[in-house]
Amino acid sequence: MIDTEGKRGVDIGDHNGDIDMAAVKAAGYDFVMIKLGYGSDIPDQDDNQFEANVRKAESLGMPWGAWLYSYALNDEQAQSELAHMLRLLNGKRPTMPIALDVEDSDDYRKNHGGWNYQNVTSCTRIVLDGLKAAGYYPMLYTGFEEIENYIAENVWKNVDLWFAHWASSCGYKGDNLCIWQYGGETNLIESNSIPGVGVIDKDLCYRDYPTIIKSGGWNNWGTPEPIPDDEFPPYLNGTTKDVQNWLNSSYGARLEVDGICGQLTRKALISALQAILNDTYIAGLEVDGIFGKRTKAAIRNLSRGDTGEYVKSLQAFLICRGHDTGGFDGDFGGMTESAVRTFQTVKHVTVDGIAGKNTFEALAND
Repeated sequence: MIDTEGKRGVDIGDHNGDIDMAAVKAAGYDFVMIKLGYGSDIPDQDDNQFEANVRKAESLGMPWGAWLYSYALNDEQAQSELAHMLRLLNGKRPTMPIALDVEDSDDYRKNHGGWNYQNVTSCTRIVLDGLKAAGYYPMLYTGFEEIENYIAENVWKNVDLWFAHWASSCGYKGDNLCIWQYGGETNLIESNSIPGVGVIDKDLCYRDYPTIIKSGGWNNWGTPEPIPDDEFPPYLNGTTKDVQNWLNSSYGARLEVDGICGQLTRKALISALQAILNDTYIAGLEVDGIFGKRTKAAIRNLSRGDTGEYVKSLQAFLICRGHDTGGFDGDFGGMTESAVRTFQTVKHVTVDGIAGKNTFEALAND
């Protein structure tokens, strides 16, 4: 059950101008969500107050997170939006989540053919998966229209939600309601402005994100002890246990099935890959769990439409990196291709959706 009280915060962007952050804090607001910009990775689409707002929040000791307004009309543009977010976040250490804003308030996506269930679901999944794979704590900002008509339930229900509903109480009561945006241009709870600041979006947060993010090693906060599975939603757990069971049953790995992709699991993945290359292509590799020059040279390209155990090994690497491949079934379908593209974007490998030598090397060694 979500408490009716939470930490109060605001979300801001360049539309708020050169904001007096000290006045925001003095008025009793504890955290701030800062706009990164909008759309694809084009510097002109960066929010021109982002860097200044980050400096202000950090100088005041205010926890901050970030968000980007999505305009993606296809998977390629979603990849570019992910790259946009990662570029601006590089080297920063926010203690609140990183959110994708999925709405169509100006009808741009509708007018350009991108506001439909299949596209919005795919683009949303690509960005959220990519954030997680890059080590950032993902969040989805959205509302009733979107979850009812445009985003698949297995996406929005399994990620922390920042839910927009300007009312006297939040109409959405799901367990993944983590931030409620309760007012902006209109506000039924309190004034929609702060003295000395002006009209501003206001939020309630129901989770201790600074503790979760720091202790979990998210958002560039290092690599601490693993968080128990029940401390974060299923979307963040992945299916690494399925991979470990496969490695144990098919390749004699003798791993502890703990859902943690540590050194032993990664070595077992490389060993399985080497065994598959030997069986499929007579590669003659030593099965030693080390991805060296000979293993790289033996890699053959995998692409959409391929099937079999070699594809399953690719899916295993991606799953252990936190990507959703749409199944662990050895079938290189659309979601596996999207996962490959997302990984390639995050790791700065040529983004072509084809798993070749450089992609496998990055999966095995980075």
